[in-house]
Amino acid sequence: MSLSENQIVKVKNLDAFANDLMTQLPILKAGGGFVLNAQDQLLMIHRRGFWDLPKGKLDAGETIEQCATREVEEECGVSDLKITSDAFHTYHLYSERNGETVIKDSVWFMMKTSHQSALVPQTEEDIEQAIWENLPVSAEKMNGAYGSIQDVISHFQDLLLRVN
Repeated sequence: MSLSENQIVKVKNLDAFANDLMTQLPILKAGGGFVLNAQDQLLMIHRRGFWDLPKGKLDAGETIEQCATREVEEECGVSDLKITSDAFHTYHLYSERNGETVIKDSVWFMMKTSHQSALVPQTEEDIEQAIWENLPVSAEKMNGAYGSIQDVISHFQDLLLRVN
């Protein structure tokens, strides 16, 4: 299967289509964070031309919560992370560097940190910048993010509004 950007597929039965797709393609599991600091600013990264949130692949033997926390620590140098929400999933097709198409199941958690040291972008993962962004996230950054990242940000911003 070959992917190109922004393909739209119209199907009569979305559940049947999704179930069929899940049986035909490998599923890559990843964990990530919607991380807020003590000032309720969101940790964002800029990678490969897009605004993003820290996330990465699940390692053998770790839980998805451990994965999400580890990836935030590795990608941004943030410590003292505490998960404060239930999991939120996003799914998208992803082309691995070897060209293989997989379904990426990204599991997201809202996290809080008291970390105050400088952010350290993991350049070996193509992260050019790590910043603290005021909420709500600016239209410029939302428009410069992947659709699935926009969904994550909207989900957790809405959750915060319901709680506060």
